[in-house]
Amino acid sequence: MAVRWVELRETTMDGVPVRWLVGRRDLGLTVLAGAAGLDTPATWAHSIELADPGPWLAGGELLLTTGLRLPADPAAQRRYVAGLVGAGVAALGFGTGLTYDPVPPALVQAAEAAGLPLVEVPLPTPFVAVTRALMERLAELRYEDAVRAARSQPRMTRAVLRGGPSAVVRELAVAAGGSVLLFGPDGALRTAYPTAAAGRAAGADLPAGHAAQSAVHSGPHGTAAAQPVQVGRRSHGRLVLLVERPLSATDHLLLGHAASLLALDAEKTPRLRAERHRLNGLLLGLLLDTDLPAAADLLAEAGLPAGPGLRLLALAPGPGGDPHTVLAAAGARAEAAGLPRFGAVRDGLAVLLLPGGEAAGEAGAERVRALAGGARAGLSGPHGPEGVRTAWQEARSAVAAAGDGGLVRHESLAGSALTAAPETRAVLLALARARIGPLAAHDAAHGTELLPSLRAFLEHHGQWEAAAASLGVHRHTLRTRIDRARAVLGTDLDSAHVRAELLMALTVWPPGATGP
Repeated sequence: MAVRWVELRETTMDGVPVRWLVGRRDLGLTVLAGAAGLDTPATWAHSIELADPGPWLAGGELLLTTGLRLPADPAAQRRYVAGLVGAGVAALGFGTGLTYDPVPPALVQAAEAAGLPLVEVPLPTPFVAVTRALMERLAELRYEDAVRAARSQPRMTRAVLRGGPSAVVRELAVAAGGSVLLFGPDGALRTAYPTAAAGRAAGADLPAGHAAQSAVHSGPHGTAAAQPVQVGRRSHGRLVLLVERPLSATDHLLLGHAASLLALDAEKTPRLRAERHRLNGLLLGLLLDTDLPAAADLLAEAGLPAGPGLRLLALAPGPGGDPHTVLAAAGARAEAAGLPRFGAVRDGLAVLLLPGGEAAGEAGAERVRALAGGARAGLSGPHGPEGVRTAWQEARSAVAAAGDGGLVRHESLAGSALTAAPETRAVLLALARARIGPLAAHDAAHGTELLPSLRAFLEHHGQWEAAAASLGVHRHTLRTRIDRARAVLGTDLDSAHVRAELLMALTVWPPGATGP
């Protein structure tokens, strides 16, 4: 079903739910009809004794009457209720004990049929008490909203300075108690908070013809409001707020404030952006070098909260490539995706610090591949701010094991972590040249197959039958080859330590190599 959007100013819904008034025991109100509509907000209480009060109503009122001018005819009473519904009345409060006692049955039936809340106001409760309770509660709500706005706006302003668009989106979502989506000028989703809100992007999207307009839609699942992010005629996208209730004036204020901040952020000069990226890079460099007790606070202030953990993405440039160039391209892609840009160059690799949630699951892997842009990439496991140095070691191991243009997660290195780590791999290569090299040279010089035979023997844990079957030879043939390999290497293959050392060396021996 298509979502119908209307102009934002037509759907502002401030008020006090009728249910709240009914819950005030001191008022003694009793619900007679329309209980399903008790969550309707009342914006005013108005006492009026007219047979047709509709022309004097603006909508949203709690209308109070004693029925002084109410027609006695049931059909006329039904028309009276229909007129109230047509005028947008929030509820009808009927005072008993004066003109009517009890409330006319036809009025109750008509209100129930129309879904209009009808509450009985007992004689001891003056209408002014109901009006005062409603007005005082409205004042309280407006004060609470003003306090919320006063606290939220400075946080948003700090967020855009320190963390960019994703930080502003997060602050708006927290302040409004809902979900927020930020779309780019091309209509593509840039960022969402919480991350799961990205799944609602299609339902919250605006028709193309309304892309530059403020709009709102209210439905059974809540309210979605959109605000353009633009400066003059230059559009930078739009911001969508999703809440499970009607929007208040403060919600509109915060949405507009966030959109303005995002527009200003999009208009920043390249020099300011570069300075922010430099500072983020310095912070990442500190975290890679040392353990900072205040790491979580520093990252949060910079717009990268560590809630679901953090991951490090290491990118290796191609032959003759420059890691700084790789970092600049990956950082630009991260910014375009609405992510804070935390990058550095370390040991010839481009390094990006990412929110852990961005890399979770298969969809996260696709996002990471898009950030890598075809570079050889390694991704660490999730860690807290205090574990960035560990994440760096994991990312290095993963990128060392990655093929051309591939992405390897550290979690997938089970069983090969030692051979993936650059330091241990170098040690194993030196061992392989000393231990395996002579055997490869013998095979090359004499046309033997001692090296593949030794590999089969070791990988099958010295089981002659299984190893011989994998090679397609008789076990006696394999025994002869292993005895010859033992002589060439001058080692004791009966020793478990020797066999383990040779097997590790074989894991890094280059295929096809013929000597040390």
